[in-house]
Amino acid sequence: MTGFKENTIKIASALGLSNDNFAAVGIHDWPLIMQKIERNFVKKENSNTKFNWWWESFKGPHFSIDFINDNAFIFLDQIVDKEEKVWFVACDSDYDPSKFWLFQGYINPIQKIIGELPYIEYYIVSKKYEWLICESDHGVLIGLGSIIPKMQQFKIENNVA
Repeated sequence: MTGFKENTIKIASALGLSNDNFAAVGIHDWPLIMQKIERNFVKKENSNTKFNWWWESFKGPHFSIDFINDNAFIFLDQIVDKEEKVWFVACDSDYDPSKFWLFQGYINPIQKIIGELPYIEYYIVSKKYEWLICESDHGVLIGLGSIIPKMQQFKIENNVA
């Protein structure tokens, strides 16, 4: 059986995405990156807090938009700058919700990948750790940090919940 990371890379290859547009982060780099993301955006209740379901423990103000059809990923390129390389943290919610995988890339390739992966929880994070945006398993797009004004503008312009 192919693992989540391998399957995601296989999908990227089938979509013709180059490593510059979408790639897995190496095993030696991801722990520090994940710790920085968590330190900046997630309240750590205790040392046993896992990386899963971060959206239940976000730090600071956040902003949410409900998407009835669980299709928030289709609109990400209207909120996230297409020229900005970002971290993409994904969780295979059905198979192993305790394991997160770290990738990097641009929002358009990431949208294509999300569209091919069934039932994932994902987080997209500024490489400068200025903002985080995620879609929960309840179809809610949640943003923290400097992405909030863009989300507010998107909500007004598109008249969504």
